[in-house]
Amino acid sequence: MSSAVFQGEKNAGFDVLYHNMKHGQLATKELAEFVRERAAIEETYSKSMSKLAKMASNGSSLGTFAPMWDLFRVSADKLALCHLELMRKMNDLIRDINKYGDEQVKVHRKMKEGAVGTVEAIQALQVHNGQLQKSRENHLTKRAELERLRREGAPHKELEKAELKLKKAAASFSCCIEKYNRVAGDFELKMSDSAQRFQDIEETHLRQMKQLIKSYLHSIEDTHVQLGQVHEELKQNVENIGTENLIQKFAEQKGTGKDKPSMSPLIFSLVEVGKNGGLLTCILGIQLAVLPITASLLPLCSLTELVPFIRCPQEREENFYSSDSDFDDDEPKKFHILIRPVGSSTRSGVSRGPSPISQSSQESWPVAAAITEYINAYFPGGQHSRCLVKITGDFTMSFPAGITVIFAANPNIPVLSFRLVNLGHVENILPNKKLLCSGSSQSGVESREFWFNMQALSQHLQKEAELNPQASYYNVGLVKYQVSSQDPGHAPMLLCAECQRSGTVTRVSLDYRWCPAMAPDAQLTSTQVLLPLDHTASDVQCQPPGAWNAEERRLLWKLPDFSPRSSHTSGQLCASWQSSELSHGPNPSLAVQFVGTGASLSGLDVELVGSRYRMSLVKKRFATGTRHTQLC
Repeated sequence: MSSAVFQGEKNAGFDVLYHNMKHGQLATKELAEFVRERAAIEETYSKSMSKLAKMASNGSSLGTFAPMWDLFRVSADKLALCHLELMRKMNDLIRDINKYGDEQVKVHRKMKEGAVGTVEAIQALQVHNGQLQKSRENHLTKRAELERLRREGAPHKELEKAELKLKKAAASFSCCIEKYNRVAGDFELKMSDSAQRFQDIEETHLRQMKQLIKSYLHSIEDTHVQLGQVHEELKQNVENIGTENLIQKFAEQKGTGKDKPSMSPLIFSLVEVGKNGGLLTCILGIQLAVLPITASLLPLCSLTELVPFIRCPQEREENFYSSDSDFDDDEPKKFHILIRPVGSSTRSGVSRGPSPISQSSQESWPVAAAITEYINAYFPGGQHSRCLVKITGDFTMSFPAGITVIFAANPNIPVLSFRLVNLGHVENILPNKKLLCSGSSQSGVESREFWFNMQALSQHLQKEAELNPQASYYNVGLVKYQVSSQDPGHAPMLLCAECQRSGTVTRVSLDYRWCPAMAPDAQLTSTQVLLPLDHTASDVQCQPPGAWNAEERRLLWKLPDFSPRSSHTSGQLCASWQSSELSHGPNPSLAVQFVGTGASLSGLDVELVGSRYRMSLVKKRFATGTRHTQLC
């Protein structure tokens, strides 16, 4: 900003620059008012969306369409939160603008104090400029007077006086020029310094105002992205829920039971008639009641009228007689009646329960198994298409405590054999060599057969029984294995992350999608996302809202459970924060943790070989080890 451009006529440039600087305060106030009005608009919109969500929540809960209202309610709630969050960001921005305005006042005051010398130089220049003009006019007047006297041939004495006055005027004019030049030089130096300071202030002001406007635009942009995600999520949920899902959900919520009622025809037969009375026996699969009933009541009773009399069987008999006076004279006849179904016996029909372990050679002995896997997946660059997966697994068998007695009492224990199947992706199989022997299965590399050293197994279980005599079962670790792959399909959840840094502001977003291809029957629970932040992080903002642990310096989001029937299969998380200094280190790492049940990620399964033992239960589960996505 050249000072020469603003010196101008009568040296008014300083006033122009000074008032332009003061106009910056007005611009700051006007920007704050503009943002405040935008915040009010967002607040109004948020309230309107909340009303819309309430309207959706009041939608009819009857019929198959009812679940759709939940989708609308959730979507409207999220939209309301998005606009509410934008309003909060606008209010934060207003505080930043007002804070900058306060700093502006201090800078302008300091500039005014520092420009006192320039103001004095301007005043001195104006004074000397006036004196210079007067001295110049006086010099010109005296010169003209001398020229006139010479033309008119004035006496020599008058000419000498005129020449003397001209010399004095010339000397005064020369002195004024010298003083003016000196003052003008001082003014130029001080004006140049002030002009540079004005320029610095204006450049800083414009940069700060642009930064505030960028924050304003980023907030709006982020909100628009979130709004788009909410709309896309609603679209996907509507697509995913489908007609069949709506009908299925209606059937699950409103169904009256999965067990079909017995439609077998009932036979009403008279079994016994006697003067001294008989017994009424109602049998519907099992014996329900044994009650005496008078013959005179039977013609008046239907099957449904007999139901109130049905009670659980008791050890003693109870006699029920009519007190009607019409039957006092004659002893009523009594019938023994049998009612029974045709052919029945008297992310059966009642079970006797678990059978005790028997030493009989006719019954199989129960064992159980557990397949537990831990997955570690690394997404370099935050891209789900690039994935390194490592799965470590444990195969365990569980033996009931009673089987130790059988093994100890039987010198010739039948060999327990099993086969691990679906080993196409499995590598590094390490059996427990103290207890197991193994060989290749006839079905090829997809399976492998193992059998126990029964004497070693019996001794191992005996030791466990001595150490834990109260235990109802004993777990025995048998096989460890590993799966390594670069196929994202082995990961039940795919992640795609992005990190943006602008100055001291860091923004992180994570797209997640449940991918049950390898374990279609699995269910993910306790799913959570962890984002550790550095110690200088402040003004942490996240969408959807997460839990901020100030002590551990980390954000935590809890995601809903995922299952084959889940309508929620994907989503996005966003977070931003301010650091006290520019970030130069590596991008932050996001960690996703979950627990899975009902399937193994490797596909591994187990089969018993032979009939002497039976598999009472196979439990499959998996969980995350340390699951990360490194942001690009």
